[in-house]
Amino acid sequence: MDDASQIVATPVSLGPYPARADNAVTAWVDGVPFYERLAAALRGARTRVWAIVSFIEPAFRFPDGTAWWDMLGECQARGLDVRVLFWRNPGFKSGHVFLGGPEDREFLARRAAQWAARWDSSGDDPAHCHHQKGFVIDAEERDAIAFVGGMVLSNATLARPGHATGLEKHDAMLELRGPVVVDAAHNFVQRWNLACTDPEAPPWPDDRRAGPLPWPVTVPAGCGEVVVQLCRTIKAGLYGIVDGEATILEHYRRAFTAARRTIYLENQHPGEASLLRALADALARGVHVVMIVPGAPMQAVCRASAEVAALGGRADEHRYGGAFHSLAALADHPNFTLVALARSDAGAPGLWQHREIYNHAKLCIVDGEWLTLGSANFVDLSMHRDHSELNASVWGRETCLPLLRRLVAEHTSEITEALDDRAAVDLLARVARASRDSLAGGGPVLGGCHALDAARYGRDPPLAVRVRFTGLARLADATLELRLLAVDDRPAYYFGVHLVGSGTEVGRVLLRLDADPSIAMYAGNIAYEIDPAHRGRRHAARACQLLRPVAAFHGVSTLWIVTSPENLASRRGAQPS
Repeated sequence: MDDASQIVATPVSLGPYPARADNAVTAWVDGVPFYERLAAALRGARTRVWAIVSFIEPAFRFPDGTAWWDMLGECQARGLDVRVLFWRNPGFKSGHVFLGGPEDREFLARRAAQWAARWDSSGDDPAHCHHQKGFVIDAEERDAIAFVGGMVLSNATLARPGHATGLEKHDAMLELRGPVVVDAAHNFVQRWNLACTDPEAPPWPDDRRAGPLPWPVTVPAGCGEVVVQLCRTIKAGLYGIVDGEATILEHYRRAFTAARRTIYLENQHPGEASLLRALADALARGVHVVMIVPGAPMQAVCRASAEVAALGGRADEHRYGGAFHSLAALADHPNFTLVALARSDAGAPGLWQHREIYNHAKLCIVDGEWLTLGSANFVDLSMHRDHSELNASVWGRETCLPLLRRLVAEHTSEITEALDDRAAVDLLARVARASRDSLAGGGPVLGGCHALDAARYGRDPPLAVRVRFTGLARLADATLELRLLAVDDRPAYYFGVHLVGSGTEVGRVLLRLDADPSIAMYAGNIAYEIDPAHRGRRHAARACQLLRPVAAFHGVSTLWIVTSPENLASRRGAQPS
């Protein structure tokens, strides 16, 4: 371990994996480089290919066009032991899952898939997720490889560094070689053997082929000088772990407490209150902190932020009241900057088209000497013995500082090779703040980022989106006002419906402007919900009328509302006032 680092590894009493020396670590930034590397590793595998898959777009293809399912078939055809552990939770609403039910099994049968699969179920918890992402290549060999991180098998992940085109995701993975790979293999075997299996999704193709694995015993040979420790979040009672595990949370706590100069974060969900308070303590010590989050956060984040704001002085009653309060408090420190990723493309003369780059990476670098990267979001579900998560923590300035420089260079379009950690973090903060000012004045995103208001995160629309509406009047009449909660690139807009004057939120309204005509025919352009206490006052009809300027902004003159004949309340809401 780097003698200069003040960050101490967690003891094995808190989790099964020790800090292991003599490893080699490679960071892969963004989807195209990583999936090119993964494809090469899979094609070079000699004995075993093991994969842990949470979310998956079934149509995912590697950058060379090879389908995920074809890649597995190629490996199986070479005689390898190919096993995939999928997450299963039918109650979790997402199209990017492979649940192992009748349709999925028919799909595998049509492909004559002979590789093995198990589905690790969340049981009766509709909000739970086995969220780990990882691959182990040639486990039990002396030159085995592991990949750990946050990337999902999704075509939206196939971005190139710099994000010169497209509305793509920013993400990262680690490639591990050396003794630590035995722990990645152990994590897979433990979950594979002790997976919670639903009767509706038995092992594929049968219990024999997808049978249990022996525990790994071969520790790969040392091949570098890097110290790595795997850390996890595991729900109490799973896999025979009575109290569960929360070593990812412990790593973050120790790192933030030990930080002396800089903390650099990339995460998609800044919702863990205790860690946000630890950041405040670090800021008070003079540590410079930059946190990169999505400029267009998940709708769940926007909804929680709006709910917390509506509670006012009772915000602590909300599950995330403390988190949003702690995040807002960070803005009081001049050495803190909340940042979103975006790019600007030249449009008509004097105009810019702004693209949000969704940050899906889950990493942290402290003092340029320590980093953690994996599947864990910066939120209670990923930290407190709930979701299943896997991170790798790495010590050493020779590994951590180059990754920090590389990320800052991507997000600022500046040269960073000679910068120390403080100079790199300060450069990113400076460019982000200048970019915010540029956007507010009608200019472009500078570099590839812009600063956000931490006190209003999740309530204000993304800055790049607000610029689109500078020519629109306020969406309000004498009774109601629409406040933008979220937006995506279809485009679709999700608004809160508020009373003028009091600001009370009385409902929500969704405007979909998809090019697909089936949206209007079957789902409608508009969906609305008025809270029960505020129904019967024509709020739905008024809210629908207030959407007209947004539709006109996109050149849409006709909007459809689809409702069933027997839904009289919805029909009344669809009728003009």
